[in-house]
Amino acid sequence: MKVLIGYATVYGSTKEVAEKVGEVLESKGMEVDVVSVTDASDVSTYDAAVIGAPVMKFSFLRPARKFVKNNKDALSKIPVAYFSLGFAMMEDTQDRRETMMRKLKVVTRRVEPVDVGLFGGRYIKPEKGFALPFPEGDWRDWDKITAWAEGLAGKLMK
Repeated sequence: MKVLIGYATVYGSTKEVAEKVGEVLESKGMEVDVVSVTDASDVSTYDAAVIGAPVMKFSFLRPARKFVKNNKDALSKIPVAYFSLGFAMMEDTQDRRETMMRKLKVVTRRVEPVDVGLFGGRYIKPEKGFALPFPEGDWRDWDKITAWAEGLAGKLMK
């Protein structure tokens, strides 16, 4: 089974999560391509896809939204999962999950997923430019990310 793991990232955190998901799926015997959505091509050559992006400025990152929109027909023919990172998931509560899922509707309404992973993100204030009014830190729970990817393997094979 050939799986595309496409990601959009600003600071690299989402790429690291995509790579971890790829490692887990490869350990399950899948052939995996982990690529930026801006570099992904010919979705029709894949048997499944996992699309990841952070929620920034209250929305699923634009390159990921655009990728899903532009590849809707091909993605609709294969199992698709989404994952997202964000400050809202610094604490995993039902209210915060609902908030994140509302932000992902922009893609989930285009291509319905077999699963969605929601995780805390990472933030390091930039040396130059605009700094967000958030504390620095890394809220990615690697055990949770790994467990989600392990469960995802079976859902992609259906």
